Amino acid sequence: MNNPFSEIKELLPFEAAFSLSEIVSVSSESISRLSTEEKRELELCKSHKRQREFVTSRITLKEMARKIGDRQEFQILKDELGQPFGKTNSQEFFVSIAHTDDYVLCGLSRDHPLGVDLEPVDRTVPSRLKHRITHSKETDVASEIPLIRLWTIKEAYIKLRGQGLRMNMNQVQITRESDRMFAKINNDKRAKICSFRLKNNWLAVAYYH
Repeated sequence: MNNPFSEIKELLPFEAAFSLSEIVSVSSESISRLSTEEKRELELCKSHKRQREFVTSRITLKEMARKIGDRQEFQILKDELGQPFGKTNSQEFFVSIAHTDDYVLCGLSRDHPLGVDLEPVDRTVPSRLKHRITHSKETDVASEIPLIRLWTIKEAYIKLRGQGLRMNMNQVQITRESDRMFAKINNDKRAKICSFRLKNNWLAVAYYH
């Protein structure tokens, strides 16, 4: 993909924005761009690494909201399950966030849920964990792609569902149809997966189609 995010957006049945941003430093300038509630949440981040991830994701999402035409004050809040969502005075947004040591990946949509994830291409997943990641019926898929790529695909789907640690990866089944990949759990509605490599990371976007 020459411009993977543009190609993904063309596939989506709804409007969405995506951004892969390098982690920024925590400075007085970056903090000034946060809302009062976001500043309070920043103070609860115990490590400098987590503070940098937090600031980068919030600034990135604010810029994304402006690009899709919302000029109101935009902030990120969390629901009762700890899932992030975007909010202005007049509207709420679906949000998904993922990060590595170097990058933050954000997805934003006005109308439809989505899930994103990324991991470094060179991250090694111990083989002993394979049974915790793979579904019993997806041995072909698991043998065709790197395990860390499969990890991002499933993590994006889990974020789409908003269930986080309440769902095990091996509950999620990935299937292929031609050059397309889908994810589902049991007989629930399946999601489409876009999976690609960018800046030495595996990225995945999950959405209902």
